[in-house]
Amino acid sequence: MNSDCANSQRWSSQRGQTFLAVAVFVALFLTAALGLATDYTQLWAHRQMAQAAADAACEAGAADLYLQYYSPTPPSGISYSWFSSGADFNCSTNAGSSPCQYAAFNGYSGSGVAVSFPSTFPGAPSLAGFTISHPFIQVTITDPVPMLFTRLFGNSNTVNVGATAYCGMNPVLEPIPLLVLSPTASPALSVASAASSVKIIGGPSKSIQVNSSSSTAVSATHTNDVDLSQAGPGGTGADFGVDGGPTAQPAGVNVGTSGRWISPASPLPDPWAAVATPGVPGTPGTATPVPFAVNGCPDPVGCVEFSGGNYSACANSVAPGGNGCLISPSFNAGGIAWQPSHPYAAGALIQPTSVQHNAGGYVYQALGPGTSSPTSPNPWNQTIGANQSDGSVTWQNMGPDSTSPKTAIFDPGLYYVGSGGLSPGPNTTMRMSTANGDGSNGATLYFSTAAGTVSVGNNTGKSSACTSQPTPGSGGCIVSYKPDGSTLFGVTSRLLQCPGGPANPPQVPTAIDGNILLGPCSGTYGSSDGKNRGFLFFQNRSTAASPSWGGGGQFLLSGFMYFHQASSYGTKFSMDGGSGAAAFTLGNVVVDDLAITGNSSLTMILNSLVTFPALRPQLLQ
Repeated sequence: MNSDCANSQRWSSQRGQTFLAVAVFVALFLTAALGLATDYTQLWAHRQMAQAAADAACEAGAADLYLQYYSPTPPSGISYSWFSSGADFNCSTNAGSSPCQYAAFNGYSGSGVAVSFPSTFPGAPSLAGFTISHPFIQVTITDPVPMLFTRLFGNSNTVNVGATAYCGMNPVLEPIPLLVLSPTASPALSVASAASSVKIIGGPSKSIQVNSSSSTAVSATHTNDVDLSQAGPGGTGADFGVDGGPTAQPAGVNVGTSGRWISPASPLPDPWAAVATPGVPGTPGTATPVPFAVNGCPDPVGCVEFSGGNYSACANSVAPGGNGCLISPSFNAGGIAWQPSHPYAAGALIQPTSVQHNAGGYVYQALGPGTSSPTSPNPWNQTIGANQSDGSVTWQNMGPDSTSPKTAIFDPGLYYVGSGGLSPGPNTTMRMSTANGDGSNGATLYFSTAAGTVSVGNNTGKSSACTSQPTPGSGGCIVSYKPDGSTLFGVTSRLLQCPGGPANPPQVPTAIDGNILLGPCSGTYGSSDGKNRGFLFFQNRSTAASPSWGGGGQFLLSGFMYFHQASSYGTKFSMDGGSGAAAFTLGNVVVDDLAITGNSSLTMILNSLVTFPALRPQLLQ
């Protein structure tokens, strides 16, 4: 009995010891687990704080890279010196830089914050076509976190937590507002008087962006100087953004019911910076006199028809088919003379000489293909509009051409313009031809020199419209342009709408007079989808110029107008709506400096369907 009791006591003692050992082990385990949890919770928290600081520092640095990209001269209070060399650094040596300041705001400074400028990194966006000194920035933060428990089992009292952020330029597709690029001009956008105004219809949610940081970047003091009440996607208003001021919405700006005056508004970079400058065409452009109604000539007196090509060495007096300067060359000889036993294509134009029995000097057009007779008809039919048989060719008398035409028609193509520029004289008219040209459906005029820019004066585009069928060779009127591409008084117009593109804006009249120029729908300087018109005017980026468009009469310009000097924003574009006339620009306008002058309304219909890759500073990884 005593033995059983002793055994029971020994068992109880051993069980107590075992329980105590288990309790100690569990206590130690829980302490270790709690210590590890505390340490790793701290690591996680510091990792989150370090990443947030790296992101903030990286984004601040990218903002400066962006500012330097669109404005090489820094705004007041901003310095580019911290990244101008592109050398890596840490915040112990460059604490005043934007990334280091923002890292410090978030609790990190010194050598633990490293800044570098990689040219690329895994997953970086493509910047093909853009020239940027420092496209990306990398910020790495190293945070030594003190350990409370883990250090009992190791030699280090801290564990380094790292966080890295990549930021930089990222191309984002955006619609283009009326964009005034100069970062300092005062004013950068101005409406000259109470008699002039600009109305914007449709377009993106922001109609106008002025990048100038001047407090007087916008001058619009008269009622409805700038009318955005029908702008924007819904036609009820759109935003007007200006980097500088005035900070309060000017009295002359009407943003409609859904628009806002935004000051300051972050500047927008040049959306066309990556568009390649046109090269010099391999062949010269040609100037050919054509009679009324041929290839869309709207002038009963006759027109000069220009083809795309190099106009940098043009002459004012040329033989037909020579390189005559835009827009009114004098022709020193007649058209292409008739040839015996010669094969002609349908639509061919000839001008038999007086020796070839053409006393009136009329121009004839082949109604179909065929081969001419061995001898000239005697005489050629001298009745305008009548037909003339000649071998297997039937010709139509198209009337006389003009040796000094006042009306120009432009075939589709690229016009590389030299010092002669585009400077129509008084009482001239410009239109698009209906010829195929290069097949792009419109013209791009590239102004290669500062002197050779567009300069349209007050007395062009003012000829009266023909109200009845004119007689070829008679003067005094110009047949109106029909945006729907129909025929009026025997003259066919080039359709305003691109193939498959959006319908013509309802604000454009069914007939319009004056100067009509259309940018290409397709090709290098057309739109990517072929449904919208591309570059109509393109000024050489390396030169400062003073382009102007006036006319004193109606006009319609459809396409992009691009007047920008890349180095110092020195190109100022002046637009005049004309005296009491309908004046329309359809498309997108990007200029350094814009002045609206004259004494009537200019209507701009912006195209929100056209987008371009605009660079934005963003957190990328």
